[in-house]
Amino acid sequence: MATALTILFWILLGIAAYTYIAYPLLTAIVAKLKHSKPESQLPDNLPVVTLFVTAFNEEQFVNQKVKNSQEIDYPADKLHFVWVTDGSTDNTNALLNQYHNIKVYFEPERLGKVHAMKHGLQFVDTEIIIFTDANTMISPESVKEIVRLFQDPSVGCVAGEKRILRGDKENAASSGEGAYWRYESWIKQNDAIVGSAVGAAGELFAMRRSLYQDIDDNTLLDDFEISLRIALKG
Repeated sequence: MATALTILFWILLGIAAYTYIAYPLLTAIVAKLKHSKPESQLPDNLPVVTLFVTAFNEEQFVNQKVKNSQEIDYPADKLHFVWVTDGSTDNTNALLNQYHNIKVYFEPERLGKVHAMKHGLQFVDTEIIIFTDANTMISPESVKEIVRLFQDPSVGCVAGEKRILRGDKENAASSGEGAYWRYESWIKQNDAIVGSAVGAAGELFAMRRSLYQDIDDNTLLDDFEISLRIALKG
């Protein structure tokens, strides 16, 4: 019995070591050896894109998020803003209605993020959709970078890199979360070079509208399932 448990212990330890150490290192080595594709260039005629936000009671972030969105370096007439406020009962809608260039779709009943996405997407006809969260600030050059990457016809989804902002009084929890996402981003960057990236973070990811497929309303990891389905399409 003891021998069987010992063997099981080493098997499980080996699986964990491969997942967290061996796989990332192997991927990094392959990425270093792989010849990178020529870098795509921005098209002269930039496409129209939609910045899509689902929100529930996000009044504390609305003004900051809108200000951040309006600072994006992209032609104003080619950047659409869509918010779906799923069952919000605070001042989210009132704050958003102050901005004439934001389309707000409100449903009084809270049915979850996936349902809100489905509801809002029926009003979106731009080929590129950029999903982002109300409490996520994105860099001014992010949209142009996303559009540039979509110039490669083999790209169906583009994932952003998540970074944790910390205040002056850094605590152990925020430091640990930041370190984890730096590690996660390093793995995803290598996955992308190797051609094995399958998951995107919901804080910022973009996709071709034509590749969207409805998923179940009860899906918890909606960002992962949506991006995985795109990867499965090739």
